[in-house]
Amino acid sequence: MAATASSPAASGGRARALIGYGMAMAGPIGSAAAQFLLSLLLLRSVETAAFGRFSFLLVASQFSWGIWSALFGAPLPLLFNLTDTIARDRAVDSVTIANLIGAIGAFLLFLALGLATHESWSTSLLFAAFAAVALLRWFGRTYAYAASRQVRTMVSDTVYAGLLLAGTIGAWALGVLTVQVASAVMLVAAAAGLLPFGREFLRRQFVDLHLTDLPAYRGIWRQHAGWSLIGVVTTEATANSHAYLVTLLRGPSAFAPVAASALLIRPVMVAINALADFERARMARQLGAGALEPALASRRLFLAALMAIWLVTGIASLVLLTAAPRLVFPPQYSLTFLATGATLWLAVGLIRSLRAPQNVMLQAGGGFRPLAIASLWSAGVSVVGVAIMVMTVGPLWSIAGVALGEAVFALAVWRTSRRWVRAARAQHHATVATV
Repeated sequence: MAATASSPAASGGRARALIGYGMAMAGPIGSAAAQFLLSLLLLRSVETAAFGRFSFLLVASQFSWGIWSALFGAPLPLLFNLTDTIARDRAVDSVTIANLIGAIGAFLLFLALGLATHESWSTSLLFAAFAAVALLRWFGRTYAYAASRQVRTMVSDTVYAGLLLAGTIGAWALGVLTVQVASAVMLVAAAAGLLPFGREFLRRQFVDLHLTDLPAYRGIWRQHAGWSLIGVVTTEATANSHAYLVTLLRGPSAFAPVAASALLIRPVMVAINALADFERARMARQLGAGALEPALASRRLFLAALMAIWLVTGIASLVLLTAAPRLVFPPQYSLTFLATGATLWLAVGLIRSLRAPQNVMLQAGGGFRPLAIASLWSAGVSVVGVAIMVMTVGPLWSIAGVALGEAVFALAVWRTSRRWVRAARAQHHATVATV
C-alpha cells in the first residue's frame, strides 16, 4: 500500500529531508554570517566609495556563481545520472576542463573590472584571484552534490566560513581591515575550501585533464548549458540590474547605501542559493527515476522552508531597525533610507522565495529552454523599471524596479511550471499504460 501523507514512511521521508536541509544550510549559513560580518565591519572601516566598489565587485562575483551553475553546475546532476558509464565519465571530464579554463578567463575579467572601478592593482589582483578560486569551489560544491557526497560540501563550506570569520576578526582587531585585506582573506578561505572535496576531485580538476575531452562539452552546451546560461543572464538582469545601473549612472557612493540595506535580507538569498543546489540534485535523481510525485513533495517542502526563513528574516530586520539600528549601520547611512530599502528588499525576497522551488524543479527536469524564455520578459521589465527609477526618483527606488521584474518572472515561471508538470504527468501515465 502506498504511503500516505501521515504514514510513518512519509514522516520519515520528511525527517530525512529536514536533516538534509540542515546539512545543506549549515555551511552556507556560516559562510553568510562570516561574509555579513566582513561587509558590516568594512561598512564601518572604509569610506563610502570604497564600500560601494567592494559591494559592486561582490555582486559581480555572485553573478559569476550563477553563470557557473548554468554552464557547469546545472547539467552535472543530469550527467551523473547517465546509465552509460563511459559516456558519463567523458561528459563529466569535458565539464571539468571547461570549468578550469573558464575560471582562468574569469580571473582576467575580474582584474579588468576591478581596475575599471578605480581599485588599485594589488586589490584588483587579489579580488580577481578570489573570484576565480571561488568559482572552482562553487563547481566543487555542485560536483559533490551530484556525486552524492553532500558531507564534502558541508565541510568545504565550514572551512571557508571558519577561515573567513577568523581572518575578518583578526584584521579588525589589528586595525588593518581594508578592501585589499578583505580580498586576501576571502582568497585564502576559498582556496582552503577546495581541499575537503578530496583527492579524486582535485586530481580530476587540476591533474587528470586532457584538452581532447573539451569538444564533448559542445553537446552539453547545446542540450543544457546554452539555454541555462541565457536564463541566468536574464535572471541576473532581473535581480541585480540596480547594482549595475546605479553604479554606472550614479557611481559607487550612490550604490553603497542600497547595498547596505540589502544586507538585512542576506539570509533569504543564502537560503535560496544553498537549498537550490541541494534540491536540484535530489529532484534530478527523483525525476530520473520517474518519481514525479516525490519530486513535487520535495518542491512543497522547499517552499515551506523558504517561507519560514523569509518570515524570521523579516521579523529580525524589524526588531533591528526599531531597537538598535546603529548597532549595524554607521551614522552616515539614513535610517529612513535603510528602513525603506529593507521593506522593498523583503518584497523582493518574498517573490524570489515563491519562485525558487518552481525554477529548481524545471532545472532538475532539464527544462532550461522554457526557463530562459520566461526570464527574457522579466529582464526587460526590470532593466527598464530600474533605469526609470534611478533617473527620476533616485537609487533607493531602483529596488522597486527589481521587484516589478521579479513579479513578472515569478508569474511566467509559475505558468511554465504548471504546463511542465501536466506534460510530465501525461507522459508518466502513458508510460504506465503501455507497460
